[in-house]
Parts: sequence; structure tokens; C-alpha cells
Amino acid sequence: MNLISKILQKWMAWVLPRPRLVLGVAVLAALASSALAVLHLGIQTDQLELISAHHPLISLSKKLEPFNFDGRATFSVVIKAPTPARAVAFVSDLAVRIQKDSAYFRDVFYRVDPDLFKQWALLYLDKKDILRIKDNVEENSEMIRKLAGDPDLLNFLALVNREMSSKMVGELFTGFLDEEKPQGKSKDREPMDLGFLIQTLNGLARSLNGPVQYSSPWFSFFKSSAWDLDQEGYFWEGGKRFLILIAIPAKLAIEGFSDTQHSLDVLRTCIADVKSKFPDVEAGVTGQEALQNDEMSTVLGDMTWATWLSLMGVWILLVLFLRGIRRPVIEVITLVVGLCWTVGWAAIFIGHLNILSVVFAPLLCGLGVDYGIHWIARFEEEEERHPSLDNRTLTKRVMDRSGSGILLAGLSAAFSFLPFVLTGFSGLVELGLITGMGILLIIVADFTVLPALATLFAGRRKAKPAQTGQIERDLLRLRKTPAHLILACMLVLCVVGLLGARKVRFDLNPLRLQAKNAESVVWERTLIDNAEQPLLSAAVFASSPEEVNAKTELLKSLPSVGKVKSIFSQLPEDQGEKIPLLRDILPMIPEMHPAALHQDPQYVRDLIDMIERIRFKMQDDQAGKWGAERPLVEQMSQVRSLSAGIINSLRESPESAKGLEAYRRSFSDDLVKTWDFLREGCSARTMTMLDMPQMVRDQFYRDGQYLIRISPKESIWEEDALGRFVHELQSVDPDVVGEPISLYVFASAFKKACLHASGYAVLAIFVLLMLTFRNVRLSILALIPLCVGTVWTIGVMGANGVDFNLANSIFMPLVVGAGVEYAIIILSRWEEGRMRPGHLPWSTGKGVILAALTTTVGFGTLMVSHHQGIFSLGFVAWVGSLCVLATAIFILPAILADMDPPKTIPKKEKDNEALVPDRHDMPLLSHEYCSPCGSGKRDRN
Repeated sequence: MNLISKILQKWMAWVLPRPRLVLGVAVLAALASSALAVLHLGIQTDQLELISAHHPLISLSKKLEPFNFDGRATFSVVIKAPTPARAVAFVSDLAVRIQKDSAYFRDVFYRVDPDLFKQWALLYLDKKDILRIKDNVEENSEMIRKLAGDPDLLNFLALVNREMSSKMVGELFTGFLDEEKPQGKSKDREPMDLGFLIQTLNGLARSLNGPVQYSSPWFSFFKSSAWDLDQEGYFWEGGKRFLILIAIPAKLAIEGFSDTQHSLDVLRTCIADVKSKFPDVEAGVTGQEALQNDEMSTVLGDMTWATWLSLMGVWILLVLFLRGIRRPVIEVITLVVGLCWTVGWAAIFIGHLNILSVVFAPLLCGLGVDYGIHWIARFEEEEERHPSLDNRTLTKRVMDRSGSGILLAGLSAAFSFLPFVLTGFSGLVELGLITGMGILLIIVADFTVLPALATLFAGRRKAKPAQTGQIERDLLRLRKTPAHLILACMLVLCVVGLLGARKVRFDLNPLRLQAKNAESVVWERTLIDNAEQPLLSAAVFASSPEEVNAKTELLKSLPSVGKVKSIFSQLPEDQGEKIPLLRDILPMIPEMHPAALHQDPQYVRDLIDMIERIRFKMQDDQAGKWGAERPLVEQMSQVRSLSAGIINSLRESPESAKGLEAYRRSFSDDLVKTWDFLREGCSARTMTMLDMPQMVRDQFYRDGQYLIRISPKESIWEEDALGRFVHELQSVDPDVVGEPISLYVFASAFKKACLHASGYAVLAIFVLLMLTFRNVRLSILALIPLCVGTVWTIGVMGANGVDFNLANSIFMPLVVGAGVEYAIIILSRWEEGRMRPGHLPWSTGKGVILAALTTTVGFGTLMVSHHQGIFSLGFVAWVGSLCVLATAIFILPAILADMDPPKTIPKKEKDNEALVPDRHDMPLLSHEYCSPCGSGKRDRN
């Protein structure tokens, strides 16, 4: 300490005669640092790089990039519409807008063209579906043959009517109009579904009322979605309730934390424009890139507010405690200069912030101001003891007597962060370096800017007359019995805290860290809740089809694995069995050619007459009389209602002729295309990997490398389930990659790093305490507030249902410096011999409380964050700071009540600089030792 004191004295001998020069240089350095931060301080969002830029999983993950749009960032647009048709219309309009904006988007994907699969579409059906198609074709072979000669709407309705008339018994209504079998249907016959007729009439009715998008009715006839080609090939989720569009942003040379942020803003503007045309459709952007951008936007905005609130809260506390404005302003200016130096240092030596280190500014506001508080407190004490001295002399006395203690307090805080570099976890390493160096730079500001400002602008307070013999007030006075009671209460609270700690778990779900109302988070949760299978999947590589098959079988046998996909699983199953079935259907499918459409008044009259005949067969009284079942009765009602509407439109609306002509043409073309599709599908050859569309093939095969994608069976947002999934996959292939693996590796490394960081911080501070106190007992006592406060904090977490997560787990290292600092303050006072057992002097307690409150304010302002992880970090650190303060204020004095005081300082000592008697000459007098850092050595001749 003597060496440190001599160095500080020489430093002050240079600073104090040149306060304006010092301030000028400091301010210029602060401005330059701020400029550097604006120009060069970026934001890192990649999760794996938070572990280490050289982590082996990063190189493995890069092998996955060619299978995921060549590693390009993507945005996922989720569309929720009342019907699939509306979703398709919305996504088509949006895709056109995105494709036109090449400045912000490189590409867009929302559909795999079904025509590329058309030849093999029937092979993707189940065998029972193929057999159903065969039965339908055989059952309606006569109608199909006649329809091939004239594929027109009127001919189709005439054939349907004739079929209904000739086959009413059994095949159509199963007993309807069967006088011989009125009790029910034949057991070997299935009733014909009227869904196809309803679809046809519904399309005609809508066309007569105005232009509409044509929808093919044939999927209803064949009872297979394979014919609903208008909605095939899109990226559906949740049973076609959600439609996905993938937009690939262009990387721009822009200012900010992300080169895709502008593209995201433009994409959301495009969505808003399209939604104005589709008010019944909901849509939003999500995906990893959008989640990261929204997360960092939220955090950066919140941390800006938190920093200003921290500064404001610190200033208010200083005004209340120091009972003035000028000196709190001086202290805040010093703090701001130190913060500016810190961001400049971070820009030069690190170059970016991450999701962990971005919280450094509010933390430094709360922690860094403590040392200035100690400095100002000692300055006021010296001012009151020596009212005739000028500010420069008072400043020198402060540095001579309290400089070493302030430096010790600052080093203890810095040493609680700097050991983060030993964890090897990049996110914590950067947080430790920025925050630890920030504390050191603020201390430098306290030894340069603060003395210079105090010399020039601190002013002088009105001196109070000295009151000889006045005993300094105590904040706390404990006799042995109350002290023992406090210690007993401490033990009880520790037991309660440990019981509460049993409820605390580790939550690794990153979505529960982000702002609840963020658009990307809302839609990501919607997808997770409605997806047919988990969105996150792992992947392993293979170099040959044989290796793919072998690994696939092993992976399918794992208990935690749900689905396994490869390029071969994308091919139709059982092709050897399905192709003969399709070949049997081929001879029954005639060739069709488009009808020659001639529309005249007679055609309209004939169409009305045909629909009237069909409508007549749909009477309720006949259906009820002959025992038609409820589903069929409802369908008959629909046919009757649609028929009536069509007839009225054709008779009363002259404009309906245009709609009829358009529907006839679409119906005829669709009919020809449908049977051509059926003929082509029934004559298809075996599909191979090379027949897959490029977009699909690239997800599973690139440059001779095969990819196998594995989905978990259970939710991997639970730590145990994720661990089982990862370990089982690694038993098959140690080089497995994917988001579940990254999440597991990150969470495991983060938890381990937090534990190591806490241990390193405690060890570093204990070594510092031993070097300072040179007393094992005092060094151990200095750690008691930290240990007890931590137990209480975890107990409060359990009582409030707060779990550890990927953000608040760093709370322990944060409170290490603060907790030990409070103990150092009190124990230094005890070591001086000016503190009686069980007593806590008012001046010391006041300094501890003020320093603790400013730290609490710094931590507490993190709770303004909408980011749930940062909020939880603020809550836990805030609670921890208060718990540590409570233990330091109450527990340490209670322990000291049973200890013999150290050697008492001599009662009379002279101070050759004092112009009035030094109150430190009288032990235990008012303000005999006000410096909270406790290093105020007595003035000696």
C-alpha cells in the first residue's frame, strides 16, 4: 500500500497543478472514443461464436451451409388466412413484390413447382388411394368414355343426371327410391359422394356473379388431394393453416448491427402493403435471422434507456445523500468520461458487442460510481476537518489518505470480471474484458478528471463549528444477545433459501428470453405450436447411399428420434408395388381434347333445364321417405340450393353469360388436363434421386455429400430431453450438427463458463484480500456477505418462480465485486481499530448504503428491458445486490460483536498540515473516518 500511495502522490503532483489541461485531454479522449465506437463497434449475434470463434462445431456447421440455401441468411414469412386459396393469393402477390426489389432481396422461395413432380405424383399416393382411384374409374367408365367425346359442362351435367337416374338404386343413394329395399342400403355397395357435383356447381355459381379464380373440383371426385394442384408445392404447416415464404435478403453495406436489418424493414413494409388488399389475412416475419435482428434491436434500445436511467438514478441518489447539486454533477461527468473511454477501448480491442456484453453500460453506471462516492465522501470529511484549506490541498489530502483504498475497492470489482478471460467462453470473455477494463478506466477518471473538476468547480461548503469530544453516531449497535439472534435468523434464512433453491431450474429455451410481443417471436411460437413435427432438426453426413441407409436405420432405432429424412426418403415408397397398379388403370383412361365452345341462347336454356332435372332429384321428402343418411341429405340440400341460385342468375342477369363462358372454358381445359395428368401418372417410370427438383435435392445432396435430417420425438426445450437427443445422436455419429446440437453445446458451455467465472472471481478477490489484509480470518469474513447473499438470492428466485437461463446465469460474477467491496469497507474500518465490536459507525454505513444503492440502481435499470432474459438478469442482480448489502450491514457487525477489536490507534497524533485540531486525534469522534473504502490512514508527521 505504501508503494501505491507513493505512486498516487507523484501522479497528483502532476495532475493538480494542471487541472484544465487534464480536463481538456480527458474530454478530447472521450469524444474520440465515442467517435470510434460509432464507426467501428459492431454487434455479434452468432450463437456459436459466443462460445469461441474457433469452436470445432463452427467448422462442422459450415459443412451444413450448402444444404441450407448456401448458408445465406433467410427470413420466414408466415401467412395465416381463412382459406388455403386466400393464403395462396396473398403469397403470390407478396412474392412478386419481393422479386421486384432486387436491391434488398436476392431470391424468394414459396413453392416447388408441382409440374416438376407431375409425372410421378400418383406414386406418392398410398396404395389404398391408388386402388380407390381405380375403383372410381371402373365404376364411372361409361360416363368417362362419353365425356371424352365432348368435355363440356353441359355434357358433364347431362351424364351425371343420366347416371343418377339409371343408378339410383345402390350405387348412388344406397336404397334411395328402391321400393324393394326401403329399409336401407346394400351391404356390398358404397353410396356415391355428391361432393364433386357440389364443387362443380359452386364454381359455376361464383363465376356467374363475377370474375373469380377457378378451382378444380376433381380432387373431390377422386377423394385425393393429388388433384388439388393449385395448392400443391407450397410450404404448408399446421394442416394447411399456415403458409411459409422464404425470403433471402441482400447483404448491404449499412450502419448498424446487421447487414440484413434494412431488408427486414423493407420486407415488413411489403407485407403491410399486401395486407391492405387482404384484410382477412394475417402475416409476419420470423426465422433465425429475424429473431436475432429483433432481439438485438430490442436489447440495444432498452440498454440505451437503461443507461440513461442509471445515470439519472445515480445522480438523484448523490443529490439526496450529498445534499447538493454541484458535486453530484462533477461525479456524473467523471463517470460519463469513463464510460466513453470504455466504449472506445471496446471498439479498438474487441470491435463488437454481443448479447451478453451489451449490458456493460448500465452495470458500469451502478458499479463504477462507487469509487467516486468514496472519493467525494472523504473530500467532504477533509473539508469539514480543515475548512481553511483550499480545494487543491483538500484534493491532495484525499488522494494521500484514501487513494490506496479507492484503488483497492476498484481492483476488487475489476478482478471479479477480468477472470472471465479464463473461462474460454467468448461471450463471457468479452463481457469480462469490457466491464473489467471499464471499471479500471473509471478509476483512472476518478484519479484524473474528478480531482481536476473538484479543484476547479467543487466549491466550498459553510464550515460547521467543531464540537470537541463529540462521539460519532452509529448506524447499528449490537450487543452479544441481539447479535446472536441476528446470526440465528441468518441461518434460518439460509435454510429457507436452500429449500427455495430446489425449485430453481435451468431454462434453455431462447424464445423465452426475447420480448414476448416481438413479431418474430410471436410467429415462431405460432409455428412451434402448430407444426406437424419439431421445427429444429439435427443433421449427419454420409458419403454414399449405403452409408445413408445404414445410418438411417440406426437413427430410427433411437428412442429420442422422431423422423429421419434423406434424399431417398423423399422418393415415393413401394414404387415396385404401385407401378403395376397404375398400369392397370391406364387402359381405362381415354384421351380427351378440348371442346369446341359455342354458346347461344339455346345452350343457356338447355343448361337451365339440365340443372332443374338434377335439382328435382334432390327433394327432402323423397330422401327422407327412402332412408337416405344424414350426410347425404345435407349434400342434397347443398345441391338444391346451388341449383336454385344458378337458375336465377342465368334467367335474370344478362351479365351471367360472360361468367358462364369463362367457367365453361376453364372447366373444359381442367377436364382435359386432369385426364392427361392421370394418363401420364399411370404410365410413369420409377423415380430416381436425379428426377428430384433441384431445390429439393439440394437440401439432401450436394457435391457427392449426402445429408440426413433428424427430428426429435419429444420437446427439446427441456434440458434433459435435449441432452438425451444429442447424446444418442452422437453415439451414431460424433460429428452430428444442427440447431439442437448448437443449443446444447452453447447451453452446456455457458453454464460451465458461469460457474468457472464465479470461481475464478472469488479466487482472484481472495488472493487480493490476502495481499491486502494479510489475515486469513479477515479475508474469509470479507466473503461472507457474498456467500450468504447468494443463497438468499437463489431462494428469492425459487419463491418467485424465476429460473436460471442463458442470460441471468451471469448474476453471480456480477455481485462478487459488489459484495466483497461492502465487506472491505467495513472490515477496513474494523482493522483501523476505530470500530467497536457490534457497532457500525454512521459515516461508514452511510457510504456502504449509498454505494450499494447506486449499484442496485445500475442493476435494477436492466428491468426496463422488454427482453425477458435481460429483465431476469436485472431482477436477479438487483435482488442479489440488496441481499449482499443486507448481509454486509447486519451479519458482519453481528459476527464482529464476538471478536476482539484489533490494536487501538494511539489517541494523540499530530498532523502538520492541519490548521485546526484533527478529529482523528480523538478515537471514535464524529467523522473520524468517513471514507467508505476504509483506507484512510492517519496523518503522520
